[in-house]
Amino acid sequence: MEAASTPTRRELGMHEMWCGADTSGEPVWHVLTPDRTSTLCGVEKEEESPRRHTTDRHCFSCMQSFQAVVASR
Repeated sequence: MEAASTPTRRELGMHEMWCGADTSGEPVWHVLTPDRTSTLCGVEKEEESPRRHTTDRHCFSCMQSFQAVVASR
């Protein structure tokens, strides 16, 4: 009997967090789209902020969009 393969994050449609800047340039955690090229609020992914460990702030727009995605499942 063949073992079932574990689905990838992309196959599961999982979202990852990415630390980028907000409109003022301060670090904030965004939610990436499943293809990991942009955020749920529309920011294009770039280099991750070197100050990512200094913040626990989250992008409100990303979190609202993510909440809607989870609620629809």
